[in-house]
Amino acid sequence: MHSKSSHQQFFTVLRVLFASVAIATGLATVALAQDDKGGDEAAADEVKTQSALDMIKHGGPSLVILGICSVATLTLIIERFMYYRKAKGNAEEIVAKVKAAGTLSEALAAIENAPGVSGRVFRTAIQAARDGYPPEHIEQLVQGDVTKELIGMEKFLPQLDTMVTMCPLIGLAGTTLGMIKSFSIVAAIGMSDPTKLAGGISEALVNTAAGLLVAIPALFCYNWFTGSKEAILMEMEKGLSELMVILKSSVGH
Repeated sequence: MHSKSSHQQFFTVLRVLFASVAIATGLATVALAQDDKGGDEAAADEVKTQSALDMIKHGGPSLVILGICSVATLTLIIERFMYYRKAKGNAEEIVAKVKAAGTLSEALAAIENAPGVSGRVFRTAIQAARDGYPPEHIEQLVQGDVTKELIGMEKFLPQLDTMVTMCPLIGLAGTTLGMIKSFSIVAAIGMSDPTKLAGGISEALVNTAAGLLVAIPALFCYNWFTGSKEAILMEMEKGLSELMVILKSSVGH
């Protein structure tokens, strides 16, 4: 539910951004259309388009904030990628090793180096069974371990989710402020030089582009991490169900 709400917010922001871009583009087109067509060809050779670096320099405080957000987002993505790469395991293989073992001590030794979340949780269950805990206590210990691992898997995902929604909003704020500045110049000097209006709008839209360039990869990675978390949990729960049947049988004997 939380993920779906985040997606709805993101696409709502996108619609607002595109509407703002359309309005700004329309106003700039109207302004440029009022320019003297007779002087266009003579002035064409003298026009100097702004480079991307020039527009970034005039992006304003919002672009600085987006730069900080981009660094934070990249850090979160790298950290989560490294975590989920280590969190993956093979629950089916672990259960097969437990079945092949003759005793609980042998089973524990067989999965001692089993990687990932499943390996840690399964070792807790087998350790508790070997120590003589009754099945209901083993289930409680396993549930506590699963909750602990779930907290680790969800770490930093809310912050990444926040970046998905916040960065386009920051870009929209920067674009709005930039257009206000551009139109205030037009209000002061009139339409004698419409290119100033178009140039100001192009600088303002850099904030929109920057916000989207941060948010879109963040959205993709957030969905990928969430999917990885769900896949790990489902595989682990399936393996735990089979493991608990084995442990109950061994405790009963």
